[in-house]
Order: sequence, then C-alpha cells, then structure tokens
Amino acid sequence: MLIPIETCTRCPALVANRQRIVRGYGDPRARLMVVGEAPGYRGADRSGVPFTGDRSGRRLQALLIALGLSQESDPAVETPRIRDVWLTNVVRCNPPRNRNPTAAEVANCVPYLRAELEMIRPAIVATLGNFAARWAFGELLGTEPPAGIRQLHGQTWPAGDQTLVTLVHPARASNAQMAVAEKTLRKLLT
Repeated sequence: MLIPIETCTRCPALVANRQRIVRGYGDPRARLMVVGEAPGYRGADRSGVPFTGDRSGRRLQALLIALGLSQESDPAVETPRIRDVWLTNVVRCNPPRNRNPTAAEVANCVPYLRAELEMIRPAIVATLGNFAARWAFGELLGTEPPAGIRQLHGQTWPAGDQTLVTLVHPARASNAQMAVAEKTLRKLLT
C-alpha cells in the first residue's frame, strides 16, 4: 500500500535532512516525463518544484523553453508554466550533503514514481543521470543499463508504448551534451 507522500517517514536520514517532500510537477497529460535523481539542496528542496532554483534546474528549464514546453522566458522561475511535460525524481527528498540516494531510499520512493508513471502515461520518458537511467531500464525494459550514462547520453530505446531517452544530468552535462538532449527530444516530440 502506498503511504501518502505528505506523511512519508520511511527514510530517517532523508526525513532529518529535507526541507520538504518534492512531488512531481507539470502537465498531468504530458507526453514527456523527465525523471531526475533527487531534489537539489539549493533548488527543489527549497522551492518544492523539481528542477527549479539551482543551476541544473535553470539548464533544464532553458531546454524546456527551447523546446516550446514552457511559457517562461526566464529559466530561473521557481514555478514555471510548463505544458506537455511532467518533472519528477526517483527520490522525493534531498539526501544529506547532496549525496547519492541509497538503494533502500530508492526502493522506498519507487512506488511514488511508479504511480506517477501510471497516472501520466507519457509517450517519452527522459532520464537525467545514472540513478534515473537505472530505474527506467529496470522498470520499463526489465534489465540493467548496458553502459554508464555518458556512453548512453542521447540514445533512445523502445519500451512498449513508450520511448526511453537517457541523458546526462544537467548539473554534469556539457553545452554540447545539452545540445544533443535538445536535438533528441525535439525529434521525439515532433
């Protein structure tokens, strides 16, 4: 049974560290679901909206603006008006010192992500970083990723009625990698 996310206390280290639980955000009829690792300490953990308030958020929001999925002109807006996209994370709370989430923390949050996937039913699932790619490969393809995210960046995989896209996390992506992300997503969205 899925515990209401507002009262979740399954991960003591995350509960002690978080400012807030960060839920998914965006258009509930989205064709594109963007899945990251966890809310950023300087970003979503403060704003409450995935991929806002920090450098990676500004980079992703700039990408959404370029793709025509945001009505904003400023990628620093903390509550962006977005359409046809849903933003979420594998883990709903910021890990202490922005560390990687543990396997137990991921396992505790996956039911919420699975529920979002079933509710949204996106045509495209874009993962940002290794943790999101590992989740998506397991959930959508029933396997492990064949390589690390740098080697998988910009690649697509058919996953039943969905297409999986693996991308380097915006916090670690070069400008060239962000250009590849834009080109790949633009092609899938047209």
